[in-house]
Amino acid sequence: MSEVLYRKWRPQSFSEVAGQDAVTRTLRNSVASGRLAHAYLFCGPRGTGKTTLGRLLAKAAGCAAPVDGEPCNECASCISFNEGRAFDFVEQDAASNNGVDDIRKLRERIISEPGEQRFKVWLLDEVHMLSVPAQNAFLKTLEEPPPRAIFVLCTTEAHKVSGTIISRCQRFDLKRIPMSAAQARLAFICEKEGLTLDAASLEEIARAATGSLRDGINALEQVVTYYGKSPTHEQVCEALGLSVDARSGQLARLALEGDLTGGLMLIAHVRDDGVDIKQFAKQVVKYLRGLLLAKAGASESLDLPQEMAAEVKADAARLTKGDIIRALQLFGRIDFREDAAASGGSLPLELALVEFVSEASEPRAEPAIPAAALEKRESQPASAALRAAPRAAKPPVEPPVIERAAAAPAAEPPIPEVIPIPEPVPVEATASEPTPVAVSASDAAPSGDLLERVRQSLKESEKQLSALLNGSCELKSSEGETVVLGFYHTFHLERIERGGYKGKLEEAFSIALGRKVTVVYEHSPQERATGDKQRTGGHLVQAAREMGARAVPRQD
Repeated sequence: MSEVLYRKWRPQSFSEVAGQDAVTRTLRNSVASGRLAHAYLFCGPRGTGKTTLGRLLAKAAGCAAPVDGEPCNECASCISFNEGRAFDFVEQDAASNNGVDDIRKLRERIISEPGEQRFKVWLLDEVHMLSVPAQNAFLKTLEEPPPRAIFVLCTTEAHKVSGTIISRCQRFDLKRIPMSAAQARLAFICEKEGLTLDAASLEEIARAATGSLRDGINALEQVVTYYGKSPTHEQVCEALGLSVDARSGQLARLALEGDLTGGLMLIAHVRDDGVDIKQFAKQVVKYLRGLLLAKAGASESLDLPQEMAAEVKADAARLTKGDIIRALQLFGRIDFREDAAASGGSLPLELALVEFVSEASEPRAEPAIPAAALEKRESQPASAALRAAPRAAKPPVEPPVIERAAAAPAAEPPIPEVIPIPEPVPVEATASEPTPVAVSASDAAPSGDLLERVRQSLKESEKQLSALLNGSCELKSSEGETVVLGFYHTFHLERIERGGYKGKLEEAFSIALGRKVTVVYEHSPQERATGDKQRTGGHLVQAAREMGARAVPRQD
């Protein structure tokens, strides 16, 4: 029976280990200086070289003549390691030997002196699988081992290993193999095996391995087993399931253009053709990601074929960044774990399309203007209307000096720094004119105007947040350093809490108010007054209410 490639080409020296330069240099220096620790812990994802480094350390520690910390691979000790018959190297699977009795047997065997090599090395793989009692039983032996014993522990889940065990080891965290290092190692194996694959094919295999070199070598062996020693790039992509369906880009464009009918028909055709809908959805997300990168000016990082990359750049030029981000978020959240059997598994993709197009086509209602305020605005001269318009910029500390409009009459008196408005009066009061109260210009605007200013300032940069503020809430308070927003329905309240909009809202309100504020949400289910309903006390009371005044009890 032939040996699989990943075992056949397991590194025989530290220099052959791919992508772990910092770890291999430290181990070589330890061997060269003769300062070996009694316990090592190698942590990291699968296929990153944990067991390989443990075996190399054991071989280098027993080598009769190491060269610069590297095993010579020529002495009797190294040859016995390479042939798998090293007497003083014991490799044990902690997943299947994870009880207290297994640790007790290990403690009895570790007492014996090494026979051929200088050290007796014990390698425990998947050490996190040891039971808690077994880990506790192992502590004393690990802390005070026999003089010529070395323990090498390997794990993919270091957080499950007891902290007392970790503290007794030299810990090395292995990272995922970089794609360039994995590609170089695959090219080396292809050269030794007489395989002919172009650089693009090796790059695809290395990318599909996602940092696990063992997975990459297995994928290479699978490709050449099916297509022979000289597979084409298209065959490699097909074997890895990476063939790009051009209709994925077409679906992304239909969604961004709001063509719901065309998108649903396209999904139906893809499903009927027997295409894997889950893989197709991943390609849609990949295309949308390419659109976002191209829109952001990072075209060189596009991970797409050349023809599709050019198409992505052309599409990105005519689309808005906000729509691309929203589509990427919706399609990226597709969950295929609960497919509907009747729909052939395409229902999650169809729902994502419908949700995106529906949100994009929702009308943006303009904020309602009270009738009294509208009449008052129409009765004002042009200069007063210009002065009453809300400012988008941050107000200065000093009271602003408002320049007179060019169309204002020359005899118009200068604008004072404070504006007198009527004092709040009880609801039962008559229409007699109350005593004027002076308030600053920044506080004279109704709370609804402040909320509308914030919504308008977010309309371009945060369309979804601006839409959530449109008619769904009211400004309860803006005093001091806290702004309280009351939402009429729990649906809008939960959505804005889950959306992570708090930072953007606080920034917008801080700019509008000219001071640093914190935004707080609350549920405010009371009914909103419309038209002249619930308004009493005459036109002066109505004007005071529009400016933020509240009724107070009568002082008898």
